[in-house]
Amino acid sequence: MTNLFRTIPRHAPLSGTCSRLGTPCFALAAGLFLTLACLFLPLSAQAADSKTADSLQKPSPVPGYSLARLRELYDQTHKTGLGFDSIQALAAPRFVTVSDASLSMEDDEVVFIVAFPEGVTRIYPQRIMVWHEVVNDALPNNQTSRNASYSAAEKADGRYTITYSPLSGTVVAFRSLAGQFPSSFGVTGDLINANSILYDRISQSLWSQLLAASFDGPLQGKRLERIPVLWATWKGVKKRYMGRAEVLSRSTGFRRAYGSDPYGSYQRTGNYYDNTRLIAPLSTVDKRLHPKKHILGIEYEGMFGALLVDEVKQLKVLNFFMGITPMVALYDEEIDAVRVFDRRPGGKRGAKPLEFLLFEGMFTDTESRSQWTAEGAGTYGKYRDEQLAPVFTIDSMWMSWSAFHRNTPIFPQTE
Repeated sequence: MTNLFRTIPRHAPLSGTCSRLGTPCFALAAGLFLTLACLFLPLSAQAADSKTADSLQKPSPVPGYSLARLRELYDQTHKTGLGFDSIQALAAPRFVTVSDASLSMEDDEVVFIVAFPEGVTRIYPQRIMVWHEVVNDALPNNQTSRNASYSAAEKADGRYTITYSPLSGTVVAFRSLAGQFPSSFGVTGDLINANSILYDRISQSLWSQLLAASFDGPLQGKRLERIPVLWATWKGVKKRYMGRAEVLSRSTGFRRAYGSDPYGSYQRTGNYYDNTRLIAPLSTVDKRLHPKKHILGIEYEGMFGALLVDEVKQLKVLNFFMGITPMVALYDEEIDAVRVFDRRPGGKRGAKPLEFLLFEGMFTDTESRSQWTAEGAGTYGKYRDEQLAPVFTIDSMWMSWSAFHRNTPIFPQTE
């Protein structure tokens, strides 16, 4: 600052005519203004950058993620060489009855069950999902309107997107709503932490499939409204859901080997799904578990956990605490699926948590000896007609879940 002002003679008048230069002194004043502007504009820009930096430190809708941390995901993108829609999402999918689907499916096939809020249940075979990764679905009798007077939720009513990331074994379903507008979704072909990157066709924003959050584009920082998906096995599913559900048809309009999986098989060993080979890089590697270990990722009130699926299947029932919240994992042996519930009756805060065990083939609480189904419904005793509050979970491989959610506690605890 001192050197700048010394370039102007202290005796120079600020108005009138400069006697030595013979020019109006307002020119000198203008030069001084421009010089000062050049000095202070960078300071203003720095202040603006500081405000931007402050805003980026604000939390995003994803617990544990600031907006800045979401933006950092872009730098972690692994380019596979595939382009947008090289993996073709399904639009206007067809469905068949459970009995018809059984003609071309094997008993040990993995399927994904979605019980939509509207009361419709649909089943998505993994061997179809592995080829497309995204299904943009619309429920029957969908009266969705694009009229501006409708709320965003009403516009998206009946429209859902079901997604599966093969390399990370992650299954996520959500309302097909990008910002305030209904939108279909597609696959970019790229990955973050071996997990698929999606994009919406309205804003072209990029979305992490596992986080269901946008990390780049106009909707950066937004999160999708997720709904539960149940990972199960066809043998029991076809029996329980006969006449109660529809199954995604192999008549997709594409020629794919839907009877096989290009990555191997969940039913057999010695392939991608159980070896230690990593096809894509990870931002961090947590060696507490095998990288491909099948876990149920739990997200509850800003906390994350990982439930070991195979161990729960062996135990049949697992009582545990997520923070201070008492939870229970129940194994539905018929359909080979695991569900998690808040074990306080009605999910009420302050209520005494129940302790569950398996007694004579029935889930029973030790407090009242009431009987419960694997779906968390009381069927006999004091808690008859009571429903345990479900806890939202996501099926995934340990390597991807732990890379996105570091230092995740594991249940049951490992040595």
